Amino acid sequence: MTPLLHAQDIGTLKDQKPFTFHGSIGGGANAFSSNEEFPTRDPFSWNLYGNFTASVYGLSLPFSFAVSQYSESYTTPFSQFGISPTYKWAKLHLGYRNISFSPLVFDGHSFMGAGIELSPRNFYFGAFYGRLNKAISEDHRTEHAVEPQYERTGYGAKVGVGGDHTNFSLQYFHAKDDERSIERAQDSLTTILPQENSVVGSSWKFTFFKKVTLSGDAAFSVLNRDLSYTTIDSIGEKEIPRIIQKLIPINSSSVFSWSGQMQLAVMLRNFNAVLGYRRVEPDFKSLGVPYALDDVEMISANINTNFNKGKINLHASFNNQHNNLQNMLNSKLITQTGNISLNTFVSQHLNINMNMTGVRVLQEDGLLQLTEEQRLDQTMFTAVLSPSLNFSNYRHQHTISGNVTYTNLEDKNPTTQAQTNGNNLSSSLNYGIYFTQKYFDLNTSVLYSVYEQQNSDYSSLGFNIGGNMQVLHSRSLNLQGSIGYFLNKASDSPTGNNYTFSFNGSYMLFNSHSLGLSASYMITPPVNLNPLNEIEHVPYAVNSKMFTAGITYSYSF
Repeated sequence: MTPLLHAQDIGTLKDQKPFTFHGSIGGGANAFSSNEEFPTRDPFSWNLYGNFTASVYGLSLPFSFAVSQYSESYTTPFSQFGISPTYKWAKLHLGYRNISFSPLVFDGHSFMGAGIELSPRNFYFGAFYGRLNKAISEDHRTEHAVEPQYERTGYGAKVGVGGDHTNFSLQYFHAKDDERSIERAQDSLTTILPQENSVVGSSWKFTFFKKVTLSGDAAFSVLNRDLSYTTIDSIGEKEIPRIIQKLIPINSSSVFSWSGQMQLAVMLRNFNAVLGYRRVEPDFKSLGVPYALDDVEMISANINTNFNKGKINLHASFNNQHNNLQNMLNSKLITQTGNISLNTFVSQHLNINMNMTGVRVLQEDGLLQLTEEQRLDQTMFTAVLSPSLNFSNYRHQHTISGNVTYTNLEDKNPTTQAQTNGNNLSSSLNYGIYFTQKYFDLNTSVLYSVYEQQNSDYSSLGFNIGGNMQVLHSRSLNLQGSIGYFLNKASDSPTGNNYTFSFNGSYMLFNSHSLGLSASYMITPPVNLNPLNEIEHVPYAVNSKMFTAGITYSYSF
């Protein structure tokens, strides 16, 4: 259930200021340069943002905006504006806003329009209407083509009863693409179809004995994958129920599907456990939930407990999931993950954390029978040990920490195991000292890693030193910097050693203005190669140059 909204009681209006206004505004710019053949970031980027809240006799009127460069194919920047005035248990949404109904119906998707949320005691009502996607036509004239999309409009409503411990709600969501909203290139190879979708869902939570909680969500979806098909009212000799036809027109591309999930949780004083189940049928889709996966069944379990008055904490988890629920795929992919971690507070100054994780990915027969040379069967094991020690006096604070991580990948496929089997060991030792009376600290670290694969191995030994200080009488200027050097070695190819530099600075003006500067640079000197034709074998990751710099400014009032 949506939590209650607290605001100024109308009975105290005479004691409140008639008008207040506060917020912040800021922006930043970043530059990036590297010798990468295919750059992963734009050479220049910028952004502007603002968050403002006005209050009129207890009526809160929040407003925000964000502007940045979106794409070179746009003549105007990407911008979003929204306002959500609130009074007691009522909230109004205008502009670009978000409302969460259910993780299976409508969640994680913004809309450009209007919405309302009412949450008086033990009751909730929410509704919205607006544009979900902006129309983007195909444009092959730009260097980086943008994925086209139809303009999509949607609306939804949610009604619920209950409080934080026990509640029940029903949700409805509908979305439809405008077929005429974009232009398609005649020689287009992009497959994009206008769609329409209706989803009906329910969510619940029940608490027993104040210790046991049963919660879940369920949803039923009808998706028209292509609106160009003619509407039908029957499938074969069976007439489509009128209630479904009222929710959404049915055509030959329509898909009916469902999904659900449930959790059983036990919360005791020093022990809690959660058992979960989730099933999403093939072709289930809600246009109000971006990036959701279908055709998956998952079982999960989590346990947390502590001993010795909370000084020893133990966590264990297990997850098993697979696809091909309707046996329509050539193979079934099974993923199993297990984790156990132990955190021990040995004393006031010493803490030790241990973590072990195992992952297995296995491919089983589906419509096809797989041979050992075709089957995916990999197991990865990771173990981590991280101790830390800290002690201090009235002048200094000392911190010593370490980390050792070991990873092993075993591939049982005889065709790929020579390229994928490998062991990786990475470690670090860190020391930091903070001068409490001088607002100054120094830190240093030693890092070592080695990776072994088949008959080759790669190792790296690095040293890093840095510092941080707050200067000026008001401590308003903060400076940070570091320098590092890495010795790299590979058994089957030449390598170069890395230099790294970084700098960050921020300055607070008049307790309301903040200015920040940052820069970092990594360089690997050229490697002397003989013969020259071995240039192709130089590991690119350790022979590169990268420079980043940025500036930020913000003003709060």
